[in-house]
Amino acid sequence: MQKRWYLFILGFCVFGLIITGFISIKSAAAQDVIKIGAVLPLSKAAFSQAGEEQRRGLLMALEEVNQTGGVLGKKVELIIEDDTGEPSVGIASAEKLLTRDKVVALIGGYSSTITFAQMNAIQRLEPFVAWVGASSTKVEHEFGPKKWFFHYHPWDYHRQSTICDFLYSLSPRPKTIAVAYEDGIYGKTSRDYVVKYLKDKGFDIVFDERFKSGSSDFTPMLTKIKKTNPDIFYWVAYAGDTTLIMKQSKELDFNPKLFLSVAINFPQYKASLGTTGDYVAGVDVWIPGMKLKETTKWLEKFNKAYPGRVPEYWAPLGYSNLMTVIDAIKRANSTDKDKLIVAMEKTDYASPMGRMTFSKSEEGGLHQAIHEQIITQWQGGVSHIVYPAAKETKKLLYPTPSWKDRK
Repeated sequence: MQKRWYLFILGFCVFGLIITGFISIKSAAAQDVIKIGAVLPLSKAAFSQAGEEQRRGLLMALEEVNQTGGVLGKKVELIIEDDTGEPSVGIASAEKLLTRDKVVALIGGYSSTITFAQMNAIQRLEPFVAWVGASSTKVEHEFGPKKWFFHYHPWDYHRQSTICDFLYSLSPRPKTIAVAYEDGIYGKTSRDYVVKYLKDKGFDIVFDERFKSGSSDFTPMLTKIKKTNPDIFYWVAYAGDTTLIMKQSKELDFNPKLFLSVAINFPQYKASLGTTGDYVAGVDVWIPGMKLKETTKWLEKFNKAYPGRVPEYWAPLGYSNLMTVIDAIKRANSTDKDKLIVAMEKTDYASPMGRMTFSKSEEGGLHQAIHEQIITQWQGGVSHIVYPAAKETKKLLYPTPSWKDRK
């Protein structure tokens, strides 16, 4: 009997040692990686193209970092969550990354509406956030002043002031503008800025209405706009909406002097629209035709990783997002949040989008990376920079020929 008890106790102790060893190994393994979390829109049609582009850039950066030894002697683990285009899912994803996965940095992002909900939910944790998404100043005003919040994408006023300066530079100068905007925070704040700036410059706004993002039919709205006969039709939308708006504008034979929108260089633009997409102009952050040494080198890497693809700006932005965080970790020699913030504030990184530093933004943000915008236009299936003059790669084709007069 005593022998049985002895064997039982001995076995229990051995089992305990095995379990303890397993936990220790698992703990040691966990310490051998640095976890960074990203939340992207990967499954909502209107958002997913930008989300997938951002993911491509992030994975390029991740591979580059880990192939060269990682950071602080450890591999980097990137945990990507899909917000599905829903604020509630975006909140849950961010909280999961921070509280369960224990990531040292939260990166990525896209929609202003989802970003606002996420930051509002996680601000109690005061995490280190390096966020490329969101352009609404509602996000800037609320979270820009937080020392833990770093932001890359230009804010609404950067975009809308560029639009208005561009329109004012045109010859002949347009007089009447129709404005349409998607029904989220992004669209509403964009509308508020552009309407103010347009009025300040003396333009006559003949249409000013919002629409449901993701709609399957914009014909009723476009019919109303056509009746106002605007010189310029300007709309604020996501990629999926823009494709449909242009197709239905052609069907209605709607012929403003210029179709003008935002971020029209998404990957499926040319494939989805073909010649229907020509002559459309848009405000943007970056295109592959930028005359920068860093752009050329990065494009070589992108073409090897994704042969045959033409990247939209979300790809180099995603790449720069992770690389600037890794660069800050290296310089801080730590993943401690406070040390990371100090290092990030001193960022001076040669990104594929140009030199990247963080400075104060115009409406209260402490850490803003990108301020300047460009205007591009599709001509013969190729996107060119047409404004400002210092970055111009092609002259603007304006006024736009009518649908029946196009070649």
